[in-house]
Amino acid sequence: MYSVVILAGGQSRRMGRDKAFLDWKGRPLIADLIDRFRPISDDVLLIAPDLKPFQGLHARLVPDPSPPVGPLGGLWSGLLSARHEWAFAMACDMPLVDPRVVAWMFEQRGEADAVVLLDNQGRPEPLHALYRASCLNAIASALACGQRAMLAFYPAIRVRYLPPSAWRLVDPQGRSWRNINTPEDWKRLQEEIP
Repeated sequence: MYSVVILAGGQSRRMGRDKAFLDWKGRPLIADLIDRFRPISDDVLLIAPDLKPFQGLHARLVPDPSPPVGPLGGLWSGLLSARHEWAFAMACDMPLVDPRVVAWMFEQRGEADAVVLLDNQGRPEPLHALYRASCLNAIASALACGQRAMLAFYPAIRVRYLPPSAWRLVDPQGRSWRNINTPEDWKRLQEEIP
């Protein structure tokens, strides 16, 4: 079993409005994401700097560190609060995230501290990844040094990278970690998905 940590602390500048509350299938995107993971995890957490807009959702609400230090700080808060040794961390702007892909990733963990997909260009997808609680010290050290990049702590942990040749077996088009950043992205996605 693993926890699910949904990071909802972004500014949504390019979108022009809070992506967590975009209308997805007649309800807020964030509510759909939370409910999608509730059947497979007894510990769904939502991390944000301001928790008031998220009251009433079926997730444990956990504040971002203060002052905010970006998604790496949100990941730290989520792992610190998670009830399980492992947590799946994701951004709130991934409407096609598939719990079956996450379950497959969890099966690949072995002795790693993190399980991270590589995109088609070989770049890591740190906000559609599994992290073990053992990452907390490495994240805290990176933050203490003023590093905010999501990959800043990777050199200090054991990462199991899953290349396209592996993940295409469960997600042939790589849709699970597709995120939306702009109104154009959102419109395109809605046209593709009935």
